[in-house]
Amino acid sequence: MDTSTQDPAYGSHMTAEDPTQAIWRRIFSYVIDAIVTALIVGLVFLAMADIDTQKAERCPDPAPSGRLCYDADRGTPQPGDEIVLVDRDAVWAAAGVALGWGIINQVLLQGLTGASVGMFVTGVRVVKPDGSRPGIGRAFVRNLLWIVDGINLILPIGLWVAMFSRGHRRIGDMVANTYVVKSRFAGYPVRLP
Repeated sequence: MDTSTQDPAYGSHMTAEDPTQAIWRRIFSYVIDAIVTALIVGLVFLAMADIDTQKAERCPDPAPSGRLCYDADRGTPQPGDEIVLVDRDAVWAAAGVALGWGIINQVLLQGLTGASVGMFVTGVRVVKPDGSRPGIGRAFVRNLLWIVDGINLILPIGLWVAMFSRGHRRIGDMVANTYVVKSRFAGYPVRLP
C-alpha cells in the first residue's frame, strides 16, 4: 500500500467519502440552534413581560401606555372576545436578545471555532477550502446571505442549492468561500471526490 499519498484525515478507507455530505446533520444543527434561541428569547420575554388577558371586542386605539395589544379573535368582533396586552419593553428586549444571541452563535462562535451550538452537537464544522476556521468576516457573510438562502420554494433555496451543488454549498457558503464538513475532516484541506 502506498502511504505517501494518504492524508491522516482521509486515510485509505475514506478516500472516496465526501466530507461535505452532511445535509441531515446541517438540518438538525439548524433545528437545535432554533430551539436554543427560542428557549433563550422565551425565557427573557417571560421574565420581563407582564401579560394580561382581558375580555374586549377589539384592542383599544391607542393601546395603553407602554403596552402592545394583540387581538386573538381577529374575525368579526363579538362580545366575550379576548385581547392580550403585553409590555412593549419585553418585546424589544426579546428582539434584542434574539439579535445578540444570533450574532454570538452564528457569527462569533462559528467564526472563531467553526461551529455554532447546533453544529457542535451534530458534528459539523464550517471551514475554508484549506480546512481552517472561517473567521468572523466569512461567518458574517455566510449568515447574512440567509436573506437569500432562506427564501422558500416549498423548501428554502439554501437547502435546494446545498443538496445539488458540488461540495453541498448553499449560496452563503459560495459567496463566503466556505464548506460545511463533518467534524473529523475539519483542519484538513477540503477534497471533493
